Amino acid sequence: MAKEEKVVLEGTVVDILPDGQYRVEIIGGYRILGYTSGRMRKSNIRIVVGDTVTIETSPYDLTRGRIVWRDAGTSGPPVDDAARAGRRSPRGRRSRR
Repeated sequence: MAKEEKVVLEGTVVDILPDGQYRVEIIGGYRILGYTSGRMRKSNIRIVVGDTVTIETSPYDLTRGRIVWRDAGTSGPPVDDAARAGRRSPRGRRSRR
């Protein structure tokens, strides 16, 4: 018997729930319960409210899904050049005065 293909959807995180679960709103206003995939958990990738994510769901149950990707550049505060100025040089050494 062939394996069923996953349904891939994109949505926005609207709520954070316990145990690595998230409420994700997809196109059309539907809300799906999403949980982080093992690869994301292993890589310690954080998801916050407002992130755009990609979810894989089973064609049999479209109310739950696995979050497999967090789109880059959709979350976090903007980085200003003043904050970067205080960081160390790329080699990890500070310049002497």
